[in-house]
Amino acid sequence: MSNKIYDILKWTLLVGVAPTIALITGLGELYNFDTTLIIGTISLIATFLGAVTGISNINYKKKDTK
Repeated sequence: MSNKIYDILKWTLLVGVAPTIALITGLGELYNFDTTLIIGTISLIATFLGAVTGISNINYKKKDTK
């Protein structure tokens, strides 16, 4: 994974996911619709991308210390 992709994924996960989930939850409450599937999907994707990003970071640090 290139450094640019890593930075974009990291920024998106840290800054974008939580407010998006909060927005969807709030809108669901206001407009009375079930947000379980939407929030669950976003959370699963974010968890997967977080794991991939973390693994990429570990591999990068291993190369950097050699």
